[in-house]
Amino acid sequence: MVTDQPLQPTWTAVDSYISAELHLSDPALDAALAANRAAALMGFALIALNPLHIFYSASAMTDVPHAFFVLASLYFLLRRGWILAAIFAALAGLTRVESWMFIALIPLIQFLREQRISFVALLILLLPPLFWFYISWKATGDWLACFKARQQYHDWLLATNPALAHFSLVAVLKDCATLLISTDIAVLISAFVAGWFVVRRFPDLLARRAISEDAYSILAPVIFFFALLGLLLVAYLTHQQPIIFPRYGLILFSLGIPILAWCFLTLKQRKPLWARTLLISIIVICVFDWSVQFAGAIGSLNQYRAHRAVADYLRDHYQPTAGTRIFCDDGTVQVLSGIPMEKFLTSSDAPGDPENFLKYLQEKKVEYLVFVANRISTPVKLFPNGEDGESIGAFEPVMNSHTEFMYTNIWLYRVRTVSEARP
Repeated sequence: MVTDQPLQPTWTAVDSYISAELHLSDPALDAALAANRAAALMGFALIALNPLHIFYSASAMTDVPHAFFVLASLYFLLRRGWILAAIFAALAGLTRVESWMFIALIPLIQFLREQRISFVALLILLLPPLFWFYISWKATGDWLACFKARQQYHDWLLATNPALAHFSLVAVLKDCATLLISTDIAVLISAFVAGWFVVRRFPDLLARRAISEDAYSILAPVIFFFALLGLLLVAYLTHQQPIIFPRYGLILFSLGIPILAWCFLTLKQRKPLWARTLLISIIVICVFDWSVQFAGAIGSLNQYRAHRAVADYLRDHYQPTAGTRIFCDDGTVQVLSGIPMEKFLTSSDAPGDPENFLKYLQEKKVEYLVFVANRISTPVKLFPNGEDGESIGAFEPVMNSHTEFMYTNIWLYRVRTVSEARP
């Protein structure tokens, strides 16, 4: 039987072709096929049981569906299904704007593989930004309204948290550790190994010289991985993304799993004596990362409960129509309370000495003061004993919410009224 369709560059396709067309069985091919299936199952288990994946799957955030669309696009790229890859990349672009980079990446990968570009796929990739701009224009009359709103939020965040506008050793180390653990150390190492492999062979890819299929098979995952990693690092270094949250590493972890499997299978083929040691090392590292992520997820849930308790108290006792305000440097409490943001004051405009700070609270008619350990919080700097529940001027503690694991200690103070001050 003769076919003009290109064979898929995987052991699965080769084995299927031989079995269906020639009715032959090769033990080496069967072993390779089984190894790939085992790697696929292990990769599935790593993602499905990943604590961050489980934790954020329960949240109303875009990270998990975005990761699904990006992985689906990568899957069809590996199968050279350019139209389907563009469709899922477009869905990713409708979910998060960073996926607009696929407008350039997918045509680039197709050109390197086939020396041509699918204009249908390119048109599909252009739809998300056009739709995004249209919705912004239709809703506000400004096609850049979404980005302006994002910039306003960014400016507000830096204004209320001045420390985020500058790098500090402690903050940088914390952000690097967060990215390292959430991406997974083994995944990150394998990504750089595969990246170096592609870089060394990139001139041959451009010149279309004879090259092993390995370089082609790993090309798309490597480009996807480092494009998203590079975008995150550029945003962080330019303070457009001043904090690296654990969920940012989720997409990198998902994209890195195929790269990790490719590195292991390639080294196993070339250095079979090292395979056992490498597999054990990968398992040990993954278990370590899983343990840290699991502990972090439990700690985050504890912190959430502590913030939730204070937010619920404010929601039930504070009257927004009374003309009073709340002093709070904790954004989580602000959001969870459901109280309008204009009712909150922060340290960004507060005086830096005790006497003037208390006058400031009185002038602004502050009824509640949320005292939470924060390096940039003025109450913490001026009244350190507030963490033990001691009075702060005319403010008395009304509740305390804390957790020991991933320590969080929040005191809520309320100003004494004239009637309450009488004996």
